[in-house]
Amino acid sequence: MTITDDELQPTEEQLKCLYRLCHQLTNVMFQPIHIVRLDERSLNIFILAGQNEEIELEITSDGSTEP
Repeated sequence: MTITDDELQPTEEQLKCLYRLCHQLTNVMFQPIHIVRLDERSLNIFILAGQNEEIELEITSDGSTEP
């Protein structure tokens, strides 16, 4: 199965969740964000954050998070 560039776009639910998580990580928890990436295999958004890169989160296409 080949994924086109049009399919490599985050969903609206993912973007809303991403905004909330980035706000919480940076403005509430004061943690740096190192990587935000759309995984081409799962189409989940991956976030790597924390002083020692100890926080790993994934946002699924429905906007839910997985630690």
